[in-house]
Amino acid sequence: MIPGNKDTRDGILFSLPFLIVFVLFMVYPLLFGFYISFFQWNILGTPKFLGLQNYAELFQDEKFWSSLWHTVQFVLMTTPVLLVMGFLMALLVTSKSPLKGILETCFFVPYIFSMTVVATLWAWIMQKDFGIINQVLGLLGKEGVSWLTSEKNAMWSISIATYWWTAGFNMVLFTAGIKQISKEIYESAIVDGANTFQSIIHITIPLVKPTTILCLILQIIASFNVFGQVYVMTGGGPAGSTRVLIQYIYETGFSYFRMGYSAAMSYILFIIIMAVSVMQYVFLGRRND
Repeated sequence: MIPGNKDTRDGILFSLPFLIVFVLFMVYPLLFGFYISFFQWNILGTPKFLGLQNYAELFQDEKFWSSLWHTVQFVLMTTPVLLVMGFLMALLVTSKSPLKGILETCFFVPYIFSMTVVATLWAWIMQKDFGIINQVLGLLGKEGVSWLTSEKNAMWSISIATYWWTAGFNMVLFTAGIKQISKEIYESAIVDGANTFQSIIHITIPLVKPTTILCLILQIIASFNVFGQVYVMTGGGPAGSTRVLIQYIYETGFSYFRMGYSAAMSYILFIIIMAVSVMQYVFLGRRND
């Protein structure tokens, strides 16, 4: 018998299916991965306990540090741009323009595509010899650009594909935040002689700070977890210049079958993301208060 009154028992019974699935597919893998990070294990053999050796090794691993730097580089290249794009898109779809419905659809449609479709599409668009962008540049008398095969351009090319794909999600969040602002505030500002730009600067931006903090945290988490675009578009090349940490973790675990070392890197990434997110929430939350 489940203790408590009828409502409590019913609540527990209705929650059990979700809790069972959550424990089996979320909690257990999380704990098991942490356990494996202290072992040397190739999936088929018997795990050999190493203690903290995997963690000590990764701090001396040049590929780990270069992959982490590429990940941080991607975060810095995408997060500010995606926040600004999402906010500007939200301003357009909440304006009085008769095209705002069409714009909202156009902005959000890319986000419903799968990562594989988006990455493959942009890999074709940016193909050096037959890509659409270089074809247009050729018609204009310009020389084609090595978008995905140049160390200088590859990460920017991946970032451009990410802008197009995910900006619509931030637009939805900012749109919800803007719509919660009372119209009376804007009407009072107009009476006082404020123009549209002044209203955005002094009303909209300050009042959507909670939404901005939410978008910032979610975007940083998503950018730190980048993998699919890189794997499909460049495979981590050229010369490892776009190999991000998730890709290195994947290759270590499933190509070299070093599951313990791969798990250790995963938890270091988890700690980094958690620390950055908490610091941002605390710092920006206090400033907002």
